[in-house]
Amino acid sequence: MFSQVLRNFQRILVLQTPRSTYVNNIIYPAVCREFGVSPANYLSLSRGTRLHDNWEPSVENPNTTDSSFAAATSEPGSRENEAGYIVEYCLEQEKPRRHVLVEALRTRYRLSDNDVDRIMRDEVVRKTFHKRSLVRTLELLCLEGVTKESFLTYPWILTLDKVRLQEKLTLIQTLPIRDINHFVPFLRLTLPRLRKLVSIMNRESKIIPQGNRIYYISELLKTEPKLVTKYLSKRLFILEMPFEMLEQNLQHMINYNVSPLNILKDLWAFRYTPKSVELRLERAKRAKKDKIMPWMVRCPEPILQRSFKLTLDELAVLGDRKNVVEYVAERLGFDYETTKSIMERHPAVKRVRVTKIKEVLDYLLNEAGFTRHEIANVPRILCHGLETTKQRIEELKSNGCRPTSLVIVCRSKREYDKFLKSWLETELKMHKYKEKNQKHEAET
Repeated sequence: MFSQVLRNFQRILVLQTPRSTYVNNIIYPAVCREFGVSPANYLSLSRGTRLHDNWEPSVENPNTTDSSFAAATSEPGSRENEAGYIVEYCLEQEKPRRHVLVEALRTRYRLSDNDVDRIMRDEVVRKTFHKRSLVRTLELLCLEGVTKESFLTYPWILTLDKVRLQEKLTLIQTLPIRDINHFVPFLRLTLPRLRKLVSIMNRESKIIPQGNRIYYISELLKTEPKLVTKYLSKRLFILEMPFEMLEQNLQHMINYNVSPLNILKDLWAFRYTPKSVELRLERAKRAKKDKIMPWMVRCPEPILQRSFKLTLDELAVLGDRKNVVEYVAERLGFDYETTKSIMERHPAVKRVRVTKIKEVLDYLLNEAGFTRHEIANVPRILCHGLETTKQRIEELKSNGCRPTSLVIVCRSKREYDKFLKSWLETELKMHKYKEKNQKHEAET
């Protein structure tokens, strides 16, 4: 109560004191005593200098005199100014500090600017960027041994709730795992679904020598476990289907030389019975498919038949030749190395079916009358459809234009129409000019 009365009395004194008296006799002396300067010198300073946060009196001599203070505020070249008594205002002091999450990523993993930007550009991270829980989640994951490669591959793990994340990590650690980073993609699952999968894998740990299906598939395909979980986390039925069915289908695909990466990218083929999988793969082998794909197991029969027909047609065109480069070299009359360098100018030619290349070459050489050198100068023409190529060349021919290069035939429709329009306008002007000269000669 006494303190409240004292504060009220001080407030009354301040209100009753004139402003000039209050400022000159109360405020300035107090400030000047704090900084060790006289009121006259303090008032002579600019407002920006007085209020600058970096200005402090000399620590070595607290009783700074007026002359020493004036020397400290002298020209920029003075020795005291160089010592840092007065610091110029810097706009960078107004910039906000970098977020604590960015600093935590840099401190714990020494990430580069590109890596940090890659994490912060993630859609989920960007939405929850200002939450403090992200740093706590990062600290928890660091303690569990999650590496920076996992953060770069799956930035969304930073946004997981810490409590549920701890429960998920506890569940995964009940499995016979070698590294927590192999199972990071499963952290995105809900707790009930993860609990069910962990229960299944724990029951199979005594049956599968590798401990679980993740390491089993990784060992058979000779790939890293983290690559297996990357794709299996999107097709969880692989972990729930009967193990005997999975084992047989996987062994069939390995026997028929299906690429491990293609197997992981197209896991739907495992939903078919082992007998049907083996039958489709055998048919693809008999059709002399050089690259058997998992989609051949699950595609409709008409699509499979068409694929086999195209393959057989290509083999019939190639004959004894090994690839499309040898075929083009024979048709154009160049050696293999020259033809290879020609086709490398437009690499897409190597991916075109040889049956399509045969049709285009037959038309250009036999019907349109182009030479092999004209075709070699524009290898891009081999990528274009026969119908479009034939229609454009016939149209140009009907208008009296025989292009010196096949480049215009390969251009877009807009550029081709522009060229044709310019050609017709030029022809019209030439026709009028000839008529005018003939008329002039007749008159003379």
